[in-house]
Amino acid sequence: MPDTTLYYARTGNSLRAAVAVELAGIEARKRELNLAGGEHKQDGFLELNPAGAVPVLVERDGDDTMVLTQSGAIMNHLVERHRPDLWPAAPADKSRCMASFIAALSDVAVQNGLARYLESMPEASRFVFDRLTDSIRAAFAPVAEQPFLCGESKTVADYAHLPVIYMREHALTDMPEFEHVIAWLARMKDDAAVARAVEYAGAQLK
Repeated sequence: MPDTTLYYARTGNSLRAAVAVELAGIEARKRELNLAGGEHKQDGFLELNPAGAVPVLVERDGDDTMVLTQSGAIMNHLVERHRPDLWPAAPADKSRCMASFIAALSDVAVQNGLARYLESMPEASRFVFDRLTDSIRAAFAPVAEQPFLCGESKTVADYAHLPVIYMREHALTDMPEFEHVIAWLARMKDDAAVARAVEYAGAQLK
């Protein structure tokens, strides 16, 4: 097995990568970076990711080293290798699940980040937050009729969406239209891999 290190912080993207590590059931060194202290901008880390962003997964296997710098790529890599059962078997079902997975990484995660970092500009933050809730509403429409995003069982799409819903739990709880999303989150929190990842990489907004 490769020697694996996960560099992370208390961010949504890092939580997605941490969940992937826990789902894979692999031994990985966990290196939390102090973003406020600028550790992600130091030369040693920038050699791994010139963008200076977390998460980063490093796998060393003999003379071979692989560095992955996107939470979606990390999750897909580890799921494909260790938990391929988390993708639906039927091609059409897998394609629909992939659409939800991509939505988690694009529309939902990007708007969540923008709303968070625009908090000093309330009008802009509210505008983006409203777009975020629109995206969550669309992505989670299936959960009004079934336990998980792609059917009766958890898939990689559920794990990809987990970080933003977990981070925004307090706000969504106050919005009755998202009762089914909060019920889905409760089911996800019962997952042992999710619980382990949340313990060291989880973050919530008040």
